[in-house]
Amino acid sequence: MLVALSTAVPLLLAGALIVWIAARSASGALTRNSWVGIRTSATLRGDEEWRIGHAAAAVPMSAGGIGLIAAAAAAVFVGEEGAVWAAVIGCAWVVVCLLIAAVVAGRAVDRMDADHPAP
Repeated sequence: MLVALSTAVPLLLAGALIVWIAARSASGALTRNSWVGIRTSATLRGDEEWRIGHAAAAVPMSAGGIGLIAAAAAAVFVGEEGAVWAAVIGCAWVVVCLLIAAVVAGRAVDRMDADHPAP
């Protein structure tokens, strides 16, 4: 049970943090900072690009966080060996979701730039 709990707690905390960041991104409350966010050349061009990119990426970010929370729950119920597999699958899931979020953010910024070309 110790392995399951020591696996589940970090997964739960990381998942909750990602969901919180996604919610702040969706609302536009996540300003550029040195700690969290999608750091691509597109989102780092300016404050508006940061906001647009993060708002667009909120859904795949949320999916990644929810996947980690689900992996935490699974880790508690599937036994010690299963807890390790739940962690591996949860971590792979969040990596894929965050990569998708980065692509979505970049495309949203590119669309914004295409709609509002520089003078």
